[in-house]
Amino acid sequence: MSKAEDVVNAMIDACNRKDIEAALACFHEDVVYHNIPMEPVTGREGVRKTLGPFLDMAQQVDWITHKSVSNGVDLVMNERNDRLLMPHGWCDLPVMGVFEVRDGKIAAWRDYFDSAAVQALLGGGS
Repeated sequence: MSKAEDVVNAMIDACNRKDIEAALACFHEDVVYHNIPMEPVTGREGVRKTLGPFLDMAQQVDWITHKSVSNGVDLVMNERNDRLLMPHGWCDLPVMGVFEVRDGKIAAWRDYFDSAAVQALLGGGS
């Protein structure tokens, strides 16, 4: 496993613990976080404002990485299911993530998913 994979896995582990501060520590201060097809956000505070509410509203977080590939230097791609236990039950979002790592921190994070699935998650899906 590469150091780039280590930092991505540490961020996912922090999200699974609902520890936003530990997750934010994995990001470069000028990170660009883009949930495709939404607008990208920049900086750790942008990540906090986007990711934090999901971690806060979930009773439990269980992001499962099925496959992860890395160029061994600065790029990690993973296939995940981001699972959140909401008041109405588990919501399961299939995701493809792309992470660029610089200086041991995540400098760019792009997640690709079906936006209809997010609407179901927010509105009381599966």
